[in-house]
Amino acid sequence: MTLKDLCTVLLPPSAPLQLQTIQATEHDLTLEVAVTAPTACCPDCVQPALRIHSRSWRTLADLPWATTPVQMHLRVRRFFCDTPTCPRQTFTERLPQVAPHYARTTTRLHETQTQTGLALGGAAGARHLARQRMRGSRHTLLRRVRRLSAPEAPPPRVIGIDDWAKRKGRTYGTIVVDLERSCPIDVLEDRAAETVATWLQAHPEVTIVARDRAEAYASGVTRGAPDAVQVADRWHLLKNLREAIEAELHQRPTLPWRPPAPATAEALSLGAPADLASAVLSPIYPDTAAGRRAEAARQARRAQRLEQYQQACTLRQQGLPMPHIARQVGVSTRTLCRWWAADAFPERKRRTGDTGCLEPYTAYLQQRWAASCHNATHLWRDLQAQGFPGSYHVVAMYVAPLRRGQPVAPSRSALPPATPVPPALTARQLSYLLVRAPQKRTPEDQERVTQVQQHDGLIAQLATLTEDFAQLVRARTPDQLTPWLDTVAASPLTDLKRFAQGLRQDAAVHAALALPYSNGPTERQITRLKLLKRQMYGRAKLDLLRQRVLYAA
Repeated sequence: MTLKDLCTVLLPPSAPLQLQTIQATEHDLTLEVAVTAPTACCPDCVQPALRIHSRSWRTLADLPWATTPVQMHLRVRRFFCDTPTCPRQTFTERLPQVAPHYARTTTRLHETQTQTGLALGGAAGARHLARQRMRGSRHTLLRRVRRLSAPEAPPPRVIGIDDWAKRKGRTYGTIVVDLERSCPIDVLEDRAAETVATWLQAHPEVTIVARDRAEAYASGVTRGAPDAVQVADRWHLLKNLREAIEAELHQRPTLPWRPPAPATAEALSLGAPADLASAVLSPIYPDTAAGRRAEAARQARRAQRLEQYQQACTLRQQGLPMPHIARQVGVSTRTLCRWWAADAFPERKRRTGDTGCLEPYTAYLQQRWAASCHNATHLWRDLQAQGFPGSYHVVAMYVAPLRRGQPVAPSRSALPPATPVPPALTARQLSYLLVRAPQKRTPEDQERVTQVQQHDGLIAQLATLTEDFAQLVRARTPDQLTPWLDTVAASPLTDLKRFAQGLRQDAAVHAALALPYSNGPTERQITRLKLLKRQMYGRAKLDLLRQRVLYAA
């Protein structure tokens, strides 16, 4: 095979082209190519023409040959159109298999740029093409993507709709997914009911719509496709159930809950001990005028916190919910959780600093202190001479109790190991444990759930109802839904009854238990959409993002 034959093979296939010359430079290859077809068809009347009017050159960028850029000089002809009824007198011959009309790149380079823009976006795609010796800016790649027509797809019958955040908490859009093919079919500009209804009216072939329990989507589907079957997402059903359980558990005075230690069960009661108010703390400030003022302020702050603690314990014994107690006492619910998890009034701990590096030198410090050397700076310098790596502050904090005539607190390593205390079980933690399948709980979690049910009968009833609903959702048994709703309606659980009333009014819940469709594939496409949106930074407008989302599948 000669070089000319090889170059002919490398030219765009199925095109009537003839290579005339090749010019090679340090930077690229320039091919001069002529069209060999004897005739050309008029673009208006589609009649063949024979008479040549003139000839001209077109410059096209082509795919590189072994990473060498290729530029094609294409010699084209202008023909006379001899059809009397045709309004066009002359035309330039078209070569769609080589390049579109008026294009400056070949068709195959155009397709490569388009696919790169769809896969990588503008800036990243342009960098990738530059490494492959293919010309094209990021703006060119984005124009290629925007000019793509929507991909062809069969009419959707079962769809899933869900929202995605353009700016989280501010603006949202809607993605529509064909659940039978598990691929996106459209991206809408907002999540309003009117937008969803308009889209469904334009697609009357839709018969089943899977959605979450948002009111806007329910209203939009009802107006746009009144005959379509709406299916509520089962994950959102369990999510709404957990939220209702958490709201119900917040009303229980037994939470946060932790089994009391047997040795101190009477001392750590819900109310404040009788000796808390009369407890006298050892002073931590020196016996000077400034020290006495600081000590008085510290005791006043402690007395205020103690009064709040006693008031909170009294309200808790009355059975008031935690948010109400927090507002009345003037503290946060997080502070209440910390108080009740401690089971006693928590004294504030002093910041003593890290004295671990001082432990090898404590005997020497005690000896020097007994020898009437009470200057912390002198002691620190003596320790430095012996290789002490700590700061002056560590030494000063150590000798501060000695100045007040108090014993030095033992180091952390000298203290006996504390008995591990299990963390308190809050309303949020318990709600997650109740919704979780029993076989997926750890033995420790299962034991804590059993203990709190034995301690509070209303929580035991709530746990039974929760497990029954979670089981009927996971097993998809719609015939058990109505008896469960009736049982909840007869219970004293206010928030759970409100949740059950919403289920009774939503017909999509029964379809969720009877049909296999869910919004799982929709959530997967939203995750892909977020990835594409973040790849494109500030250029992710809706039309460009829509193209990449639809073609990414």
